[in-house]
Amino acid sequence: MNRISESAKQRAGILIASSLAIFVTGCTIIDPGEVGVKVRMGKMQTNILTPGMQGYLPGVDSIHHYSIKQQTLQGKAMPLTADQQPITMEYKVLYNVPEGQVLTLYANYTGDPYTQLVDPQIQEAFRQVVSQYKADQATKKVNLIKNQVLAMTKENVKGLVNIVDIPITHVELPEILQQAIAQKQVMEQQSLQKAYELDKAKKEAEITIANR
Repeated sequence: MNRISESAKQRAGILIASSLAIFVTGCTIIDPGEVGVKVRMGKMQTNILTPGMQGYLPGVDSIHHYSIKQQTLQGKAMPLTADQQPITMEYKVLYNVPEGQVLTLYANYTGDPYTQLVDPQIQEAFRQVVSQYKADQATKKVNLIKNQVLAMTKENVKGLVNIVDIPITHVELPEILQQAIAQKQVMEQQSLQKAYELDKAKKEAEITIANR
């Protein structure tokens, strides 16, 4: 009888211990396309958490999720041109976080990598690149500006985030400046037309003289 009692006590002890372990241990799900960083008592753990169920100790550990899928975000830059005119450029950013850079990003940048690292570098790249062009040039050389901004941003983020592309989707100048550029273009067209007409008249006069 005592043996049965002891056995029952052991089983009850195991059950209680298992229940306590479940109670004091939390779990979280790392979704496909994500990885996680575990921080224990303020210290980053060096093992990346892969997709699936991951355990942690509530009150001791914290889990930080990072997407490593390609993402697309929209942005807007409002730099000054070489002639000190404000210009608005709307764009998209295609990027992803390399899994191998997640621990470095967590250690050096608080919060979202795009907000803390990528976006400031894009804004600075637009400021530097657009400052090389006058307003009327900037509206004509959008693809060149895009390529320069992309190259500068890639260089400045140093591979911590993979920048795939930064297509510019819309360019806008102040209304008064748009009117001035349009008027300048009309005057240039009129000047070209006048030069063409003068050249044509000159050639016709030369032909007339030659035929006499």
